[in-house]
Amino acid sequence: MIFNYKMSDRKEYYKTPAGKKSNTFNQWKKRGLIESKEFMEQIYEEYLKSEECELCGNPYKNSKDKQMEHNHLTGEFRNIVCKRCNCWKTDRACKSITKCSDRNKYVVKIMRNYKYVLRKRGTEEECREILNQFILDNPHWFT
Repeated sequence: MIFNYKMSDRKEYYKTPAGKKSNTFNQWKKRGLIESKEFMEQIYEEYLKSEECELCGNPYKNSKDKQMEHNHLTGEFRNIVCKRCNCWKTDRACKSITKCSDRNKYVVKIMRNYKYVLRKRGTEEECREILNQFILDNPHWFT
């Protein structure tokens, strides 16, 4: 009987603002977010205030649609995004170098959220150099 009493206390605690905050922090840590306590507080405040996805700009459908997006290798926080952008992020940033119909010409293409962010022509070496520089400047798009 004591066990049930403690469980009900715990359930009540997680309904309070402090309990919700604690639960959110625990979930983020389980998923790999590695940040200082002070920065976690800032992220949480930003998370509460956020009303639309920082990548696509669409409003959140419900509270479960709002998610914390982070680098899975380093644990570094990136954005507060919708579930769709968080799940599809790696699929939605694509890069390619293709040969053009022009003789000895290639084109490098980088798309983000189904829109071109870079499209340039040049020799194969120039295109590879452009692509490598873009990846170095924007590593968070490809991890």
